[in-house]
Amino acid sequence: MRTQKVLFGIGSVLMVFLSVLALVLFIPVFSVAGVNMAVGTIITSPASQRDMTGGDTLVATTEYIDMRDVQRAVELYKPYQTPILTLMSDNKKETCNSWEKKYFAIDSRGMSTTVTSASVLSNHSSTLTLANSSFFTKNNTIFFPIAGATKVAYGRTLMGIVTALPDVNKVTVLFVNDDTGLVYTDFSGVACQRGGTAMNPKSAMTTSWAMVPEADSNYVQLFMEQVEIEDFQEKMKKQIDWNLPDMKRQAVDDFKLQLERTFLNGVKSYKDVLIDGQAQRVYTCGGFLQDTGIPVTDNIDLSALTEKDLTGIMKGVFTGNNGMKQRYLFGGADFIEALENITADKKYILAKETVSHLGVDYVKLVSMFGTLNVAYYEQLDLLGRPKDAIVIDKSNVSTADLEPFNIREVNLKESGIAKVSSASIEQTSTMLIKNKTTHAILIGV
Repeated sequence: MRTQKVLFGIGSVLMVFLSVLALVLFIPVFSVAGVNMAVGTIITSPASQRDMTGGDTLVATTEYIDMRDVQRAVELYKPYQTPILTLMSDNKKETCNSWEKKYFAIDSRGMSTTVTSASVLSNHSSTLTLANSSFFTKNNTIFFPIAGATKVAYGRTLMGIVTALPDVNKVTVLFVNDDTGLVYTDFSGVACQRGGTAMNPKSAMTTSWAMVPEADSNYVQLFMEQVEIEDFQEKMKKQIDWNLPDMKRQAVDDFKLQLERTFLNGVKSYKDVLIDGQAQRVYTCGGFLQDTGIPVTDNIDLSALTEKDLTGIMKGVFTGNNGMKQRYLFGGADFIEALENITADKKYILAKETVSHLGVDYVKLVSMFGTLNVAYYEQLDLLGRPKDAIVIDKSNVSTADLEPFNIREVNLKESGIAKVSSASIEQTSTMLIKNKTTHAILIGV
């Protein structure tokens, strides 16, 4: 009997415990009259979250606690090439010691010029006015491409001998094989070429000649770029590897673009300007497109560019100057498209051979006049000149530095300015364009 009472007592306690437990577990679904019980879902983990209205929308929140898979290396985009800088980097770099770099260039003694007017012929002689007579001396023979049965007595070219130099750009010529049909108007606009001298056997000397180098100059421009990063930012854990050395590398790429664009389109000038309340003299470097000494061929019809037109362009580029027989053409998008659209089967005109020079790929445009290494040049597009192109004779462009390229650490901490690591990228430089007739600017329409 006593055993039964004990068991009954334990059973009663167990029943009470189970009842309380059931009440706790079923609170969310029971309600008592007049009392609102709590309803909803107890969120026990931040792994997920349900819409509190009881909907099925599930928003994953694992991104708050788990690391993403991040590519730690940062890709540096390089959408622009700097071919002008690349070409000049292969040439000898000059130095300078002032804000203006003066340089001299001289061509070989001239061989040809143009007759602008002539006096009436008398006794087979005439005084000719030339575009340039500086390279002629007395007793020089001179050739004129005038032919015809009534113009030239014999032979196919008219030849004369310079007998006097009466005035600036004037020569008196005695013709040796003219005919009665030759008149002074036949010389208007005619090109003439210098031949050899024809001296008398007793001659011991002739008139001297000399050529003086032509002077040109360009201003030196101070290029500068500065980058910095806060000390704490540099120490913090990051998703990607990006610190001051990476910023320097990116700034160097941008710095090269600054030089490239200046050497392409800069204007030679100096101005006294007010910056931050201080008067400062600022020098700017002149660039390729702004140089008035470079020959310009304009009104090139790109919509109907033919093989014949291209031959004429190459003739104009390579003749009448003493440049290299291999030069570089950089064209905007429309100009390059027009070249691509030319269908040429001739062996020498369009040979699509690709050549790589200093990391830049070119397509060779070949003719008997010379060879152009052609590349698309996006900088012209960015200037709003996609229809244009430039031709560069590599041997006649160079740079000069007052201060060479340098990455200088800027200590802002010790001076109390800022708690950052900083670096300044600097170069004080200018561009030298020599023998300007060996280059060209081509303007399409």
